Amino acid sequence: MTASMMMLRLCGLLLICSTVIDAKLDIISSDPDVRVGSDTLLLCKADSEGEISWLKGGEDVDEDRYVVEKIDESSSKLILKNFELDDAGIYTCVFENDHGTKKMNYQIYVYQTPDFGNTPAYHEFLVNQTATIPCVVSGKPVVEIHWFRNDRIVNDDGRGDGHAAGSSALLCGRGHLRILPDKSLHILRIQQEDGGTYTCEGRIKGRPIIRELQISVVVNEPPTVLIHQERKSVFAGPNSTVSIACLVNGVPRPNISWILPSTSDESRHKYNSDKSELTISAVTRSDFGDYVCTATNKIGENTATFILDVSERPTVVLDQPKLVVIPGETGSVICNATGHPTPTIQWVKKTNKEKMTNVEDSELILENVIPSDGGLYSCIASNTAGTTTEDFQLITWPGTPAKFSVAPGPSSSVLIQSASVQDGGSSITQYILQWKKPSEDTWSQSIVKPTNPLVITGLEPYTEYFIRFAAKNSHFQGTFSTEHKIFTQSQREPDSPILSLSEKKLDKNSVYIPIKQLRDGGFPILHYVVRYKGNKENEEWTEKEIPGNSSKIQLNNLEYDANYQMEVYAVNHNGSSNAAKINFTVPQPVSQPALGKGGVVGIVMFIFLLLMVSIDAFCCYTNHCGMLNFLARKLFGHKVSESKGMDEEANNSTGDVKLNGLTLSRGSIPKLQSPSGAVNGLHSEVTCDKAPLTKFEKKPESGDPAAEA
Repeated sequence: MTASMMMLRLCGLLLICSTVIDAKLDIISSDPDVRVGSDTLLLCKADSEGEISWLKGGEDVDEDRYVVEKIDESSSKLILKNFELDDAGIYTCVFENDHGTKKMNYQIYVYQTPDFGNTPAYHEFLVNQTATIPCVVSGKPVVEIHWFRNDRIVNDDGRGDGHAAGSSALLCGRGHLRILPDKSLHILRIQQEDGGTYTCEGRIKGRPIIRELQISVVVNEPPTVLIHQERKSVFAGPNSTVSIACLVNGVPRPNISWILPSTSDESRHKYNSDKSELTISAVTRSDFGDYVCTATNKIGENTATFILDVSERPTVVLDQPKLVVIPGETGSVICNATGHPTPTIQWVKKTNKEKMTNVEDSELILENVIPSDGGLYSCIASNTAGTTTEDFQLITWPGTPAKFSVAPGPSSSVLIQSASVQDGGSSITQYILQWKKPSEDTWSQSIVKPTNPLVITGLEPYTEYFIRFAAKNSHFQGTFSTEHKIFTQSQREPDSPILSLSEKKLDKNSVYIPIKQLRDGGFPILHYVVRYKGNKENEEWTEKEIPGNSSKIQLNNLEYDANYQMEVYAVNHNGSSNAAKINFTVPQPVSQPALGKGGVVGIVMFIFLLLMVSIDAFCCYTNHCGMLNFLARKLFGHKVSESKGMDEEANNSTGDVKLNGLTLSRGSIPKLQSPSGAVNGLHSEVTCDKAPLTKFEKKPESGDPAAEA
């Protein structure tokens, strides 16, 4: 780093520090720790103008060794080059002006980088040995040495101070790690878990100057061999596979080799990448025996033995998998079956599971072959280890067609339905169709693929023909069927569809009319064309199509109280039928009487009036109040109410009178006025059983005051 770059960095740092530190005199440096032979720079910055000078250890700096540069009246820099150990110390910036003198000290530390020299970084030990791992570090001032493993420090008492409690058990749970006086690491009875990477750290004492050396420790171990399953029994056969695993431990990783039975075929052997697993495919009886796994490394070797026991499943080999025989001749096939124990042989015709009886030992003989003999035959070999089957195919001529029907088809064609033919042991690939007129000697023919029905096309309409056909498989053509006489027809359009008007259904302004098709003209109905219109003048026909398999016609959104005409046409490949025509009517819907708003209001008012009369009648009967009571008194006077009052008085044996549900002593009943006793023309009594809900009535002249009470 040049002095100018250092100056720029220090000036930037000074600018930042000046905004957050309230100081009058500062010394800024990039790092107080300086490596021997390197350069550094000190910048002294004051908050005012004055003279700045530099001291080292209280004395003026040697300007022959140090460079002092004045930046401005408030700052100065001291450049120190090619540091040596004795350049360490305290450097002082002295600032003077009219207000006095200020000083600021800065400590510089000089160090020589820790160096591991020729300390080995790789060690190998044998398991259970005592290992000593040196770490030699040079540097100045004093260098402290520490050991770490897995980021955990190893102390010289044999314990590891990990970052987490309890984690040191992995490092030195046996207390077998020691730090020797020369700072070497001592491991007692080293084990596999002690292998790995250790870190030797050299640190300048009291300063954050650290160097590390990664030291690898490998713990070697002689090989051990373990076979999980010492004996295994398998069935021999082309699909039988066995795997033998040899579990090997040791450091360095041992090399694995195998000793195999002399009878075993190594071409069927396959190893994984480190040969710890042997896979034998298509196991045979010859694979039986001992398999020895040997593990070897530079420390030693070890072996283990695996025994393979093979039970041989039957193996079947036919002398020929396919035999082609002309009807009437003889064919044979030999089934060679091997296995342990010796298998038994049985022949079965695969198509009908028929067991063959004319079998001599392993040879199947078929005499005087006929088409039905064709097909697959199975040789079944069985023993206690299992069963193996091998198929043999016998191919001969196809049989003569039987159980079929011939009928005229559309467009002057002939249809041959449900032809049943023995295939002779090989699938039917073609049919040879032949035809001729009675007056002709030569047959015309066409070759078609198997379909149902078989179709002869291109014939003349309304003409008599003789028809025959034969089947062909992959090898032979069979004999022709018997001749059938047929009279061809012409192609035509379908008949008119039948519409059942009597079964029509109306749903509001929609109509559903059943439709049937008796004759389709030799071709399927593609669709129906439906046309309809109302009885309005100049109304256009509405037309729609429905699928050919429809069973009804549905028309929606028709007008009420309207007559309609409808025409329906059936359409096939040959054209359209004549129209089927009907007429129907959509009636006016039956209207339901409506109450309207006035009716609803009238019903509500009637219910309200009935409720009011019921309440008033209840009041009149119980307490002689309400409108009905008032009208009764106007019409009939006070007799009814007075007589009721006297009855109540007579029935009260205690001499008390009940008023409005309250029991009062006779002395507490208010006195009545004199017969003329009206005040201002009104009676003074105010009880509910004497007064209506309207104004108080005048007392009749003939009234009885006692009855009134």
